[in-house]
Amino acid sequence: MISRFTSWTIRLLFSLCLLLVMTQPWAQQPPLRMALIPYLSPNVLVPLFLPLARQFEKDLGRPVELFSAPTIRSHVERILKPDFDIIFTAPHMGRLSQLEAGYVPIGSFKSPLKGVVTIRKDGPIQKIEQLKGSTVAINDRLVLNSILTLQELEKRGIKPSDLKLVPAASQNSAILSVVAGSVDAAITVNFALGQVPKDQLQQVRVLFQTDDVPSMPSTLILVHPQMPKETQSRLAASLLRFAQTDEGKQFLISSSYSNVVPVTQTQLKNLDIYIPELRRLLAIKPGAPHQ
Repeated sequence: MISRFTSWTIRLLFSLCLLLVMTQPWAQQPPLRMALIPYLSPNVLVPLFLPLARQFEKDLGRPVELFSAPTIRSHVERILKPDFDIIFTAPHMGRLSQLEAGYVPIGSFKSPLKGVVTIRKDGPIQKIEQLKGSTVAINDRLVLNSILTLQELEKRGIKPSDLKLVPAASQNSAILSVVAGSVDAAITVNFALGQVPKDQLQQVRVLFQTDDVPSMPSTLILVHPQMPKETQSRLAASLLRFAQTDEGKQFLISSSYSNVVPVTQTQLKNLDIYIPELRRLLAIKPGAPHQ
């Protein structure tokens, strides 16, 4: 039989635990909702960014939930509403969300921003001129590396209409389509190559890549315009601190980014030259032929 003293002690401990739970910041505040651009397949993307979410949780004392979208287009449509507390996205999409929805940039994952064309090492295409008439996997015409690459190919006499563009669910799946031999080539961002298993990566090579664009951020992390300034500052500090942690260093290796850096107003304005094309592509209905 439990003694009266022991029973009273248990009730007291239970009450103290309940009080502790009720006074925790996580119990009082709703989760922060963070949107991730679906440039990788969900089973790769969400685990990759989970350490960053945990860093934000630790520094802000409230949970962070990660969200992706089924397509790049739906991602852009969602971040323009604005429905999310934090967004990680492509630079020109982040700039558009800043201009139209008021999102506030707090930093960038740094990496050389290059569009690449990948082919099989043992495939029939060996020169860039041979791309004409070929099937090319592309994640989405909306992403900046697609815009950059198609523009550069056109300068070399290869128009988008000369290619049979095949939609790919993600950047890494576009490269895997080349490995499987279901397409002749893939257009992706350079750091997507780091998300392909090494044994499969050995079966492809880069046929062409665009020049680096150091005057622009390669990614953008932004926060909701109505987020309190103090919370914005804490998130920005947490983001920069993340790169110095063991988890953050491993994230940078796994994601093929080199660092976490602030973003300048000049860098943001340099993205404006891509906004008209992004708006034009957004106005085209899904499934309609692209010119």
